[in-house]
Amino acid sequence: MTFHVPKIDQYDPRIWNTAYVTGIEGVPWEGRTSVQGDMLVIDRPIDESGRLSLVWPTAEFGMCTLSTASLRCDDQPYLLPLELARGTLHRVRGRAADWQRVGLKVPESFLSSITIATDRFVDALIARETSIEDCEAFSLESIAASMQAQRPMCRAFISQSIQFRLQQEKQLSTLLAIQLDPRVDWLEDAVRSLPAMNTAIIAPTWHLVQADEKSVSLDVFDQQFRWASQEGLRVIAGPLVSLQPWAIQHWMSLLKDFDSICKAASAYVTSVVSRYRGQASIWNVATGLNVPNELGLSDEQHLKIAVDVIQAVRKADPRTPVIITIDMPWSEYLGQSGQAINPFPFADALIRAELGLSGIGLELNTNYWPGGSLPRDLIDVSDLIDHWSMLGVPLVALVNGSVYNSSDTGSTSKASEVHRWIVPSETPLNFNDASKGSTLHTNSPLAMNQIEIIQMLLAKQNVHAIGWTQIADREPHRFPNGGLIDRDGKARPVLEGLTQIRKRYGQ
Repeated sequence: MTFHVPKIDQYDPRIWNTAYVTGIEGVPWEGRTSVQGDMLVIDRPIDESGRLSLVWPTAEFGMCTLSTASLRCDDQPYLLPLELARGTLHRVRGRAADWQRVGLKVPESFLSSITIATDRFVDALIARETSIEDCEAFSLESIAASMQAQRPMCRAFISQSIQFRLQQEKQLSTLLAIQLDPRVDWLEDAVRSLPAMNTAIIAPTWHLVQADEKSVSLDVFDQQFRWASQEGLRVIAGPLVSLQPWAIQHWMSLLKDFDSICKAASAYVTSVVSRYRGQASIWNVATGLNVPNELGLSDEQHLKIAVDVIQAVRKADPRTPVIITIDMPWSEYLGQSGQAINPFPFADALIRAELGLSGIGLELNTNYWPGGSLPRDLIDVSDLIDHWSMLGVPLVALVNGSVYNSSDTGSTSKASEVHRWIVPSETPLNFNDASKGSTLHTNSPLAMNQIEIIQMLLAKQNVHAIGWTQIADREPHRFPNGGLIDRDGKARPVLEGLTQIRKRYGQ
């Protein structure tokens, strides 16, 4: 599949590395991306029709993942801006039609913007035969209008869905959680964040606690469990095991064989669950078993580890609900590696095995690439939850995304240099809450985006818990600028947004 990109030199070249093609089920195919002159070329081992997705600069959401409609393989190149305009317009109009069929009342601002988007797309189609420059300009205007249209549409969906939920329950039963920091001086940040949560996430993860084969220290987590109990907070405990690339300890590769890894993981899980049994409301037993890592394990071996640690929890604590968490649930990584695991059938297999799995966690580390998920708009978040809800079990959304402030420019994290390119420029704006009409003042577009993502998750009845997984940026993190408190100890606007959400809807 070949795409003509006019003025290709004006774009950040790193966006082409985010491109991938999905089939009718939305699963990325492995492919190789290259730039040849002003052409973006996607090579795949199959010639089936597919939809191209990649990060693209937008006025409404900054850098955001956009998609074309389904395209067949063709010797003639497609014009990329035109096809992104077609795909974006189709996606927004289609979702509006779906939601209207179930009773959504769309606002006038949506109708006016979508009319402009449609008109500009028609102009682009007409100009395609006479002027590539005009076609590109009209296509970009159509994309901008489509993205502008989706925000009031999604806000209306959020508002009406939450109001429907509130008719059934006086307060939303969704758990609102923040993950406590494993640092020794964690308490100050936890107390500052307390108004925003009714649940604490305490994560004595294997690679943090067991730095080598013998040493184990859980003192900090003992203190956190006691504090949560004193404050009347529920606790999501975990993930207990992570096989994400950054969580692989050097000693794991020294274990004699795969069975030794399974036994060591199960033994650690058993010790932690036995220690804190009765203090956790949910056990998050593992995360990242679906993503590639340095251990070189097969799909069957990843599944075997998952089964073993779930059974270890069930044996040590038969009553407390257990979840397993999927990293990068949009599975963009499948476009980079054919050896990676498709997460949806992986989770489905664990549920069908009847191991006592109570739900699925989804790590939504948006605005980070590589290692996290590409930046996503509200329709993408809604579609993701609807897709995973097909499994028929409760979902736990574990959210983290860059909420970069102007004060973060001096960050020393090497990773921030890698990821900052997807962060839009700082512009003051107001976030008008869809459900109450009040205004939340922010100084970061990403802070607004993340609050809206939280509200979209609240609108989804199958999401039983929402957790923010990075409380502070005092120490370097693999996801920089994602803390509710920045590296200078200043609370970011998103913390106030979460506090307001809990006051309105939380227990």
